[in-house]
Amino acid sequence: MIDRSIFQQAHLGSVKNALTAYTSRQRVTAENIANVETGGYKAQKYRFEDMLQKAGGNSIPTRTTRTGHITSNSSPYHTSGEVAEQKAGFDNGVNDVNIDQEMTTLATNELSYRLATRLLSMKYNVLREAVSGRVR
Repeated sequence: MIDRSIFQQAHLGSVKNALTAYTSRQRVTAENIANVETGGYKAQKYRFEDMLQKAGGNSIPTRTTRTGHITSNSSPYHTSGEVAEQKAGFDNGVNDVNIDQEMTTLATNELSYRLATRLLSMKYNVLREAVSGRVR
């Protein structure tokens, strides 16, 4: 039987988690842009990076192979973000959506998403080549 743990490696989990975060940030940013002229609308942001820091995003993940090994108390690979009010103090005359900031966020998020999908694709290609027996 094939050891499936190769598909559950920490770096794959982090890339998958990043893709989920970028997708959620895209949705929140699109909502802000769609409501730029809606009176009283409160701009929102998707908080992920600071949630990741709180979960121990800079720590090295550990795995125990025997009883008695030290375990990691936090797993940054299962961290999810949250939608929160922006509270930027910006006023466009209708609401607090800063369209320039939202378009910048949209472009940055798209580039990050593309990079993450490319990394994931490259990793799966390496695994596919290993399974098929191809040598570089």
